[in-house]
Amino acid sequence: MSDFAVSDNAASSPPDIDDTVRLAAAALGRSLTDPVDLGGSRRSRVLRCRTEDGGSVVVKHFLVTGSELARESVGLTLLGRTPELLATDDEHRVIVMSDLGDGLPTLADLLLGPDRDAAWTGAVSWARDLGSMLGASRLFAGEARRQIVAGSPGGPTHWDAAADLRRGLERLALLVPEATDVGAIEAELADVTALLEAGEDAVVWPTDTCPDNAILASLADNEPAWWFLDLEGTDVNHPALAAAYTMLPFATCWCVYDPPGGLTEDLLAAFATGLGTHMPEVVAAPDWDRQVRLACAAYVVLVTGWLLDGAIAARPLVGPAGRSPSYRQLVASRWRWGATNLRTEFPALAEALAGTTRWAWENWGTDAETTGYPAFV
Repeated sequence: MSDFAVSDNAASSPPDIDDTVRLAAAALGRSLTDPVDLGGSRRSRVLRCRTEDGGSVVVKHFLVTGSELARESVGLTLLGRTPELLATDDEHRVIVMSDLGDGLPTLADLLLGPDRDAAWTGAVSWARDLGSMLGASRLFAGEARRQIVAGSPGGPTHWDAAADLRRGLERLALLVPEATDVGAIEAELADVTALLEAGEDAVVWPTDTCPDNAILASLADNEPAWWFLDLEGTDVNHPALAAAYTMLPFATCWCVYDPPGGLTEDLLAAFATGLGTHMPEVVAAPDWDRQVRLACAAYVVLVTGWLLDGAIAARPLVGPAGRSPSYRQLVASRWRWGATNLRTEFPALAEALAGTTRWAWENWGTDAETTGYPAFV
């Protein structure tokens, strides 16, 4: 799940930073000082605080009422390559986790930086580490699901995938009714339910596996490896939903530019290698590639529903200033990708996306043009 999908249910008057620090210190049982705001989102506040021994921890204070705290706790506890969960205050929705360090590069930093080799090899190792982490999680997928349900007030559902897919299809039909056969597209996407409600092939994953949520860190004198942050969307699904982040790439993220030839193929292969060390039968199954493309197809429809209003309004940035494409660029790039890559297995959707691609050119012109990742230009 992406930030794009979340309704604005944040507290109208969030507690101030001093209150967050006080609650975190009480949960941890140690004094905390010198809070530094690390950004967070509409749903949460994230701080780095100093401890009395000169170290540091990261504090996350959830400003919403839902399953986010339970999901983050599950991700931190059960997934490898994530910070250590140090303390939790369920009543006040505060968690304290270990701090991986400051100034470490994210995958977004590499992709938007000047070093082509570092970006390529970093992205490939990210995909492999992600696949391996997810494959290892298969052993406790059932436990993760139980903990999410138990810790979620009002139920564990943190977004309505079916409703968001319907909204995306409705937006396609409004733009290009002559090219959009909603019934046919719904039939093409019907198997998405099996990916969301996976059985024995289920894995635990953060869902928001975006480039800015992966940090390249070397801990305890080990070789640098990718560590994964922002786990408040942790869920239990089929690994094809995560693999789509390598093929599309970065399915629900702001860090979306045109990848160079061969990169996404290398990313998917690396992900499959990592996943295959734990779940070889999944990546060897004859329908694996189709499952990944099905996940990609669903994400294109979801992004349409989430971002089209912003694109029509010409909102300039999906993510951080100076690093992010515009809404129009991101949406149009997803449409072009789907029109080109989904024609064989999802022809009705591909036809609709070809129609919206033409519509974007006619109505947005050069505003819909995209560029490559800076590292590869």
